[in-house]
Amino acid sequence: MSGGTSTMIYTVAFPKGGTTKTTTAAELIWTLAQRSRRVLAVDLDMQGTLTQRLGFTDATEFNGTAADVLTARMTIEEAATEAPDIEGVEVLVGQHDLSLVDVNSVDDLITSLRDLLPDVADRYDDVVIDTPPAMSDLSITGMAAAEYLIAPVVCDVEAYTQVDYFESVIEKRLAPRINRGLKIGAIIPTRYDGRRLLDRELVLTLREEYGESTKVTDPIREGIAARDATRSAMPVGQYDPKSNPAKDYARVFGSLIGEA
Repeated sequence: MSGGTSTMIYTVAFPKGGTTKTTTAAELIWTLAQRSRRVLAVDLDMQGTLTQRLGFTDATEFNGTAADVLTARMTIEEAATEAPDIEGVEVLVGQHDLSLVDVNSVDDLITSLRDLLPDVADRYDDVVIDTPPAMSDLSITGMAAAEYLIAPVVCDVEAYTQVDYFESVIEKRLAPRINRGLKIGAIIPTRYDGRRLLDRELVLTLREEYGESTKVTDPIREGIAARDATRSAMPVGQYDPKSNPAKDYARVFGSLIGEA
């Protein structure tokens, strides 16, 4: 983030839905919180999946929403709400009002977070932005603010084929001017089962094709704990820290946080 601060802005994004973006964002937030970092979680998905994963329920009161900030109805400080069960984390809540937010309704939408986040640099050590499925206006908004871009890629052929498209969006829409020099910081293969030949081959192919310009991390293994954590509205590291997915995410993010 500009202004001489050490605050890091992570954005989790990928064009295809169902690629564990929200799970990955929640695990990054959990990992940072366990290191006593002050974290702002920004949920740009109208479904509010990250918001729910961080312990918010229908009964949870919140100060404001991500849409309130993007439309200038509230400041980040006014809208951010403490996560119910994770110390040190505040959330810009994702709600259905995000469905009304696009470049036609907010003139400076794409650069809004990029320009607003430096104002709260002294309040947070890290910002983690979770984006909606597909390359919507809100996804581009989250990517425009990114200092470190994370792409979770599920171990299936359909997800793998979207990596080139994702890179082209970055190169054509963001890197030239909006977020100069932006590139994918890390590709994280997820839902990995080492017993499946396809999974092993996909991880190898990702490393061969993208490993020179992008860090391709160790894969995140499949595990029932990840699904159970979703139902329990927790990061998997909070729900079952001894599970394979939790251990894999902790190892991967332990490395990335030091390098980002």
